[in-house]
Amino acid sequence: MSLDHSFLAVYGAELPGANWEHVDGRLEDLRRTQGPAGDTEDVQLFTVLGDRGPSRVVIGAAVVGFAPGSCKSVRDFIPSLERDEAVRRAAEFVGHAEPVEPGWLFVYDLR
Repeated sequence: MSLDHSFLAVYGAELPGANWEHVDGRLEDLRRTQGPAGDTEDVQLFTVLGDRGPSRVVIGAAVVGFAPGSCKSVRDFIPSLERDEAVRRAAEFVGHAEPVEPGWLFVYDLR
């Protein structure tokens, strides 16, 4: 089987039912409150588009891209307590009601 598409590994959490525009605006607010030299991980927004319904909203504190044909060991993707806390704080800040459990999410990049 040939892999001629790209994948991303995002360290973060999915926010089921979230509106990406709302999350995007609130993450901008969070960045402004932290100032230019924020002492926490910068949490980014990712929207995952697919053929199984509406887009899914993911926030993440780290991203690793896979070039076509590359291979990485799962051992390279270790948990991070600092990133966990940054993602949890961001999820709470954007108003996500459910607790999130951050980790590595492997995402097919459609863009």
